[in-house]
Amino acid sequence: MKPPKAFYDFTSQFHQDLHLVYPNWGSEAPTARHDIYESFRQGYGDEAVRELNAYFEGLLSDEHADLEDLWFKDSKADWVISSEGIRRLFKDFQVWASSVR
Repeated sequence: MKPPKAFYDFTSQFHQDLHLVYPNWGSEAPTARHDIYESFRQGYGDEAVRELNAYFEGLLSDEHADLEDLWFKDSKADWVISSEGIRRLFKDFQVWASSVR
């Protein structure tokens, strides 16, 4: 499944904003990354949020999807994240996205 433009936009912004703007992004707090997601929404719009959410849904429902490989090949972020961490990030985004509808 080819990533939508929203995936590239999200991972690029996520990487740029991560430590500079949101130093507590890695916290286990349920809302730790919500400001990052909201910033993405403000910059790219609700349609990009829906597109990204649908893409994550497809990836997470495919038990054979290699999320780590996808992240390394297609993400615009250049930091290492485990498959488990990617799955948690995608699920976290989905929970947030469902709350802003």
